[in-house]
Amino acid sequence: MKVSPLRPSAAGAFAPMSEPLLSARGLTKHFGGLKAVDDVSFDVHPGEILGIAGPNGSGKSTLFNIITKVPFGPTAGEVALDGRSLGGLGAHAIALSGVARTFQRENVFASLSAVDNVLVAVEAHAPKLQFDQQVARAGQILDLVGYPPTMHNMLAGGVPIFYRKQLMIASALALKPRVILMDEPASSLTGPEIDRMRDIVLAIRASGVTVVLIEHVLSLLMEVSDRLIVLDQGRVIASGAPRVVIADAKVVEAYLGVAHG
Repeated sequence: MKVSPLRPSAAGAFAPMSEPLLSARGLTKHFGGLKAVDDVSFDVHPGEILGIAGPNGSGKSTLFNIITKVPFGPTAGEVALDGRSLGGLGAHAIALSGVARTFQRENVFASLSAVDNVLVAVEAHAPKLQFDQQVARAGQILDLVGYPPTMHNMLAGGVPIFYRKQLMIASALALKPRVILMDEPASSLTGPEIDRMRDIVLAIRASGVTVVLIEHVLSLLMEVSDRLIVLDQGRVIASGAPRVVIADAKVVEAYLGVAHG
């Protein structure tokens, strides 16, 4: 299928010119009597950055968990990539099929160098590549996320948090995803580091990878998102252009706990 780009709409948001790349329908996750995710549906179009916001405990990370089946799948609902259901695939197959993710905490192999961390993912995706080609690909991906070349051979466990986040993102990109799900990449970062993370998110989109971004730093979401979804108590309470959504009375009430006057 030939993918068409997105175009600006009259409202200044992005209007899709193509079929959805990633689709979720009726996603639900129960933990006993608790509905952590409750009948969530959305589409993500090629080349889009879809932001997902919501107060703590609203089900954002659980949504990523059940899309990727890491560490568990949905109680009900369906996820499709380019029209093909992911329902029958395990977590490893989903990651190799074109949907990769990052986590709130920087999951890296602390005892491996930065380049070796990325090589693990490169080899998983392209095991038949010659080793020098795998190393070259790892270096290209580290360059894409702005990881300093002088730190490629440093142990991942000894670098500051921002660089560990870069490594986690690079490892996800090494799987050659069509969609990357990024879970709070700006958490625990300083202001200048948040600015650098914004540039990384935009560089990922510019490289041809579609982005779904969970973030508590609303300024970052507002800057990079083409559309914004807000969750509260596991349900979608607002969806649309970021500046319209963030002013929605239901969203203000969810964040502040008071009705918007």
